[in-house]
Amino acid sequence: MKHPCLKIGLLMAVVLGSLSMVNAQNPGALEQGFKNPAGTARAKVYWWWLNGHTDTTLLKKELQSIKKAGLGGVDIFEIGFRLDGILAGPAFMGDESLKTITTAIKEATKLDLEVGLNLASSWNAGGSWVMPEYAAKSIYVSKIQVDQSARPGLKVPFPEIPKKDSRGKELLIQFGPDGKPVYRKEIAVLAIPVRAKNQHLDTARIIDVSRYFDTETETLNWKIPMGNWEIHRYVCSNSGDPLLVPSPNSVGPIIDHFDSTATEMHFMYFINRLQPVLGDFRKTALKNLYLASFEAKNALWTPTLADEFRRQNGYEIAKFLPYIFDKEAFDPTTTTRFRQDLNRTISELMINNHYRKGKEIANRYGLNLISESGGPGPPLHNVPVEAIKALGSLDVPRGEFWINNERLDETRDSVDLLMLVKEISAASHLYQRKITELEAFTSFQNWQEGPGDMRPVGDRAFCEGMSRVVVHGFTHNPTNEGFPGNVYHAGTHFNVKTTWWSKVKPFNDYLARVSYILQSTDFTADVLYYYGNKVPNFGTPKNSRFAVGTGYDYEIINTEKLMELRVENGMLVLPYGAKFKVLALDEIIGDDPHLMKKLGELALAGATITGPKPANVWGESQRLASQLWNGAGKYSGQKGGIFTVPALEILQKMNVEPDFDYPDKGSPRLDYMKESKPLLDFIHHKGASRDFYFIRNTSDKTVARLCSFRQANKVPELWDAVTGEIIPIPVFRQNGDHLEVPLTFGPHGSFFVVFQPGERKAVYQTVTSQTTHPPLFEYTTNGLRFLDNGKYKLTGKAKTREVKNDIQTKTIEGAWNIRFGKNWGAPETATFPALISWTESPVKGIAYYSGTGTYEKLFTYAKPVKQTGRIFLDLGKVGKVAEVWLNDKPLGITWTAPYRYDVTDAIQPGENSLRIEVINTWANRIIGDIREKENYTQTNLKVRASKQYLWSEAPLIESGLMGPVTLQTLRSFD
Repeated sequence: MKHPCLKIGLLMAVVLGSLSMVNAQNPGALEQGFKNPAGTARAKVYWWWLNGHTDTTLLKKELQSIKKAGLGGVDIFEIGFRLDGILAGPAFMGDESLKTITTAIKEATKLDLEVGLNLASSWNAGGSWVMPEYAAKSIYVSKIQVDQSARPGLKVPFPEIPKKDSRGKELLIQFGPDGKPVYRKEIAVLAIPVRAKNQHLDTARIIDVSRYFDTETETLNWKIPMGNWEIHRYVCSNSGDPLLVPSPNSVGPIIDHFDSTATEMHFMYFINRLQPVLGDFRKTALKNLYLASFEAKNALWTPTLADEFRRQNGYEIAKFLPYIFDKEAFDPTTTTRFRQDLNRTISELMINNHYRKGKEIANRYGLNLISESGGPGPPLHNVPVEAIKALGSLDVPRGEFWINNERLDETRDSVDLLMLVKEISAASHLYQRKITELEAFTSFQNWQEGPGDMRPVGDRAFCEGMSRVVVHGFTHNPTNEGFPGNVYHAGTHFNVKTTWWSKVKPFNDYLARVSYILQSTDFTADVLYYYGNKVPNFGTPKNSRFAVGTGYDYEIINTEKLMELRVENGMLVLPYGAKFKVLALDEIIGDDPHLMKKLGELALAGATITGPKPANVWGESQRLASQLWNGAGKYSGQKGGIFTVPALEILQKMNVEPDFDYPDKGSPRLDYMKESKPLLDFIHHKGASRDFYFIRNTSDKTVARLCSFRQANKVPELWDAVTGEIIPIPVFRQNGDHLEVPLTFGPHGSFFVVFQPGERKAVYQTVTSQTTHPPLFEYTTNGLRFLDNGKYKLTGKAKTREVKNDIQTKTIEGAWNIRFGKNWGAPETATFPALISWTESPVKGIAYYSGTGTYEKLFTYAKPVKQTGRIFLDLGKVGKVAEVWLNDKPLGITWTAPYRYDVTDAIQPGENSLRIEVINTWANRIIGDIREKENYTQTNLKVRASKQYLWSEAPLIESGLMGPVTLQTLRSFD
């Protein structure tokens, strides 16, 4: 459907920051935006173009389906993959490729979709157009041993440049007729005394003899002093790092990410190719250029590194070059100091010359720059940056998270290196980018999950700060033949050939509603956590290596933004207005007197700061640390100062109770790893004079808790992102500075609890039963709806009442007729005497069936003489997604527990017809094909079901309608 106000809509998408500010000041806009979110609230997808092989007709159809599914756009991402059934397409950004990209962008423009373009066929910026002077570079060394008998004119050989990497793969280095690389630059020639084994080098004895070296004759005209010496010749040349997995016709080197001229060449190559065929990008769907995560292995040098090192650190790098090839060349103290200086220099080069330069160029042409510039970092990948600063240099920072594929580091706390959300959101907040994008739902499990399985990990990411989903991923299939088709090996398979794709829009609506609120409001927390000045540096998942305590949250801050802090009435304040009560410090290393002086200024101005005394600092920083931490210890209510106790202890002494609290947290630990996790998780945002708490149930059981919010003189509401409903909460009680609200959460359920100024009094203050926790109930527009039978007491200031809840439940029993899709192994029709998983059927064609099963049944309903409640149809257990019609009236799609419908207006006395479509995943049919040597499915991924299982050993996934299907009459009490 062509948008009637296309130009206006596209311009609005560009000025999201301004739009969010309007929403934050306009409460009515927030409600409307929550119910019907649009624009950047809508999720995007990685649009994988495998091997660059595409079909423009099907590309257009996929975009139309993407729009219909409630998604907001795509990131075009060409990638190489095994040639088993996937043809090799044209070279990326060649004439044919450019035509296809242009066709896709023009079609997306008609559909009012947003397009991003990855700047490589693969990840790491680069391509076949990258000449040696712009390609990634490294440092190489040759060594000879001499003594004083050596005469001037000594030949120092050119370093050996490898043609293959350690795995035997070809490096992309161009060599000239002389056998030397085409690109080469001399760095330094050093004379180093030969040392005994286990003896460290002394920089005072290393002599830089570069000025005596003739580069043309490769001779050293220097008189050798007494003793034995090593002559080191250091040369910069190409590293040969290739694009990791390009399409077959798009092989090329990666660029020098530390060189601004290489960045400009690369960006302008794309712009100069695209602009003549697209015109003004602002009038098209192309909104973003994308740089995926940096995963180069050998890149280490750039011609400007030595000068930048001297500028930043005040000394020459030359005498320390031996460290690069021998990490134990110098004593531990010297090594630590140099490594920090080198890493910080490389980080600044990459941030300034690649990310900031790229953003500058993109913005010049009306485009945004998005990147995973923060990682995944070490030890997974060599990402040599201070992550938050790198992320903050973009228009939109992006991270990633995975489903069921943790990559744990080797620390005692087992931090998941693939849950990269908290630091991304911190960068978005600190640098006022408004959107925190996440490559979402990445996995190595193929066709295992439905939307309901994706929700818990997605909600976890929301609670760490995600505000826009980029689903990884949607694989383009350039043929209509075969299901589930060819896909990229990683990621949740989220495309038109997914079984449940036709019913995915309600899930996408859910993601959009949560994203809309988190984009339109501002994060709030009590503690500011400085994650130290070590480079590279990366923020870990929420409440892992750092935690305040359950019920409290924190913002991560880096050095650049810490230097912008000021103090107002004892609160730490950032330029955009965010305020924090405590600054908690992680490890500070090196000599950074500006940082130490800033901490002193903050403490003197009344800020409360806590953290261990820096132990690994030197120079001026060591003296300042001794002064600042002199007498530091316990906190006793002082106004300002530096302390060494946990931030939680300080908050408790300040009488700052948890922002969100509840009894029986279910975990003695604070982290969210599998070993232990709290029952409820939350994130707190503010906007339009309201407070938004997004809360999630981490368990697969329905639970109720008396939740306490640090709110006073506010009126609570429940905003349900599944349905878009906004429901008044009639039961609440002010208890000091906290407002108590009883809440019930379904299995892995979540919603917003919203507090706004108002005078609406609570109808009741408490709801109690015989249990420790509140009874299970729901808030409705007509009052409370209890979910269990029993007696309950509602107590308020104006009235108190006791109610007896009697749920009338009728199980729809008897046989069910089921129709299965043709040509997928199952009989066209079957009768189930009772509801079971398809996998329990003795008929193999049903046990291995994938697709839609349509259940049909006639049942009789006898309306009670005194019906006082509403009637609900509860499907029980569903695998994975269902859509229901009662008496031919559509009731909608259900994708997450509880699978339940209000059928009060659809059910009729006497005979009723019920039709339920249930869709599972492709996994069972693929397993059946492998076990039974059948060929119903066609895909390139017929070996592994997941990282854990081969298809031949993978368990079948419960599927279909498992019930019990019941009719329940539930009464509301006002």
